[in-house]
Amino acid sequence: MNLLKDLKINTKVDTHVHTNYSPDADEDATFSSYITQAKKMGLTELIFTDHVDFDAAHPLFKTPINYDTYIKEFNSLKNASDFPIKLGVEIGYQSHVKEEIKSFLTNYNFEYVILSIHYLEKKDLYTQEYFTGKTKKESYTRYFKTCLEAVQEISNFDTFGHLDYLVRYSPFGDYEYREYKKLIDQILRELIKKNKALEINTSGLRHNERCYPKKEVINRFIELGGKKITLGSDSHHPSELATAFNRF
Repeated sequence: MNLLKDLKINTKVDTHVHTNYSPDADEDATFSSYITQAKKMGLTELIFTDHVDFDAAHPLFKTPINYDTYIKEFNSLKNASDFPIKLGVEIGYQSHVKEEIKSFLTNYNFEYVILSIHYLEKKDLYTQEYFTGKTKKESYTRYFKTCLEAVQEISNFDTFGHLDYLVRYSPFGDYEYREYKKLIDQILRELIKKNKALEINTSGLRHNERCYPKKEVINRFIELGGKKITLGSDSHHPSELATAFNRF
């Protein structure tokens, strides 16, 4: 059963876009280049959500974005452009920096916040360091427990980003929803209780994989009463904008 077809998802708005302010994005991924591409594609709005990860494990992210400079450039372009853009951020949760996260989100007037998990135990998912010395069950259970903690601890966010994306980098591959059902359902119920959205992140479709989270999780969110779903490409280059949005 696919309940997604019963929801009206705006496929003309990309809610997860990284510019070259994010150190893992292409140098050509400027605000302006994205807007040019969005117009060509017939999109109606972009939300720029560059990375903020306090105490990042990966050396690329050790130097944070200067948001005073960032916002100045963003506002200058927004005022000059006829294309609607919003100021967003993708904030990476780690339990030991949750107070820094709360303070940061209070200090800046973001229009849209993605809450995500990129590191656990001060270790990187991308480099697979996190998985070293763990079984699949141990590593996946810890991941989902951290996702639950994140949505319980942080209130100032709009959508939870790429739930279950750890499978992209995991040496253990994909998982069966039923094996982690209790934990995943707790996450989904908490999002619904707090009136937050679940993101369908289409970046996996650029690699012939799947969206994050998997279909069973998306359908379960809807079955539990979830009404808010966002669509994001997680693009790091203009060519990746609105990846596979036409499938929805």
